[in-house]
Amino acid sequence: MAATNYVDSRCKTAINRVYGMPFKWSLNPYRGCMHACHYCYARESHTFLGLNADSDFERQIFVKSNIAEALDRELSRPGWAGESIAIGTATDAYQAAEKRFRLTRACLEVLQKHNQPFSVVTKSPLIARDLDLIREISRRARVHIYFTVTTVDEALSDKIEPGAFPPRKRLEALEMLAAEGIVCGVMMAPVMPGLNDRQDQIEAVAEAAAAAGASTFWAGPLRLAPPVRNHFFAFLQREFPTLLPWYMRRMEGQHLPESVQQRIEDRAANARARFGLAVTERRAPPEPALVRPLPAQLAIPLPELDPPMPIPLRYDPLSA
Repeated sequence: MAATNYVDSRCKTAINRVYGMPFKWSLNPYRGCMHACHYCYARESHTFLGLNADSDFERQIFVKSNIAEALDRELSRPGWAGESIAIGTATDAYQAAEKRFRLTRACLEVLQKHNQPFSVVTKSPLIARDLDLIREISRRARVHIYFTVTTVDEALSDKIEPGAFPPRKRLEALEMLAAEGIVCGVMMAPVMPGLNDRQDQIEAVAEAAAAAGASTFWAGPLRLAPPVRNHFFAFLQREFPTLLPWYMRRMEGQHLPESVQQRIEDRAANARARFGLAVTERRAPPEPALVRPLPAQLAIPLPELDPPMPIPLRYDPLSA
């Protein structure tokens, strides 16, 4: 496995304005993610830097070393309205880099200073390290913690999100936070036909969420921007070749067919009803903001997906 390259990336601003989402502001201490999830929509953002959506996204990690200072300046402005800030909307703020750089914790210390409401989306149990700060902020401001759990099958998790922490570790962290009165939810996202979309698979995640103390559960369908589509299809070709023809034929642009999306929502609703969970506020990921490209010498062309060998279609999610 290639070594991780940390790139110091000092930021002019800490929080980014987001449009068309249930939240208005986002905060991301890192860019790129060591979790290496093959479905991750944020892979596309690395192509804006002249890098690729494959290994570069996983190993070229941009570290916003001054983000806490920038955040403090922005929250100190007289015009700041105190609206909630969503942390980890692009890449996981508690990926392994956080253990070394502690930027997310530094940002939480700023949020505590300003009694600032916030939410976090993460796959990492490292968030439990910051329980002291999260608990203190939650006494004075609205705090929501969302854990992404795509499956409770650890063998499947190892394939689709090879650098992420095991689902049971995420659920243990959720249980720890929920026991302290922190409002927690589970996002089963993305749901991918043929991989984790069966009713029993969705209910297994919902059941585990409820048992750990989550109050909300949401399941969101797969979305594939073009660079991510190339990466995801190459992954299917290696690991789940019988699924590839269906995805190549049925993906409608970036999205699954509407009938498949509706079926996912129906199955999630059934799971919520069965285990007494509320629907998580719909939080489809924001489109990554365009950024100024890096110098040309750092640009690496995005590889094209090799044409797949003809494979008979053995799975039809529409009839499952």
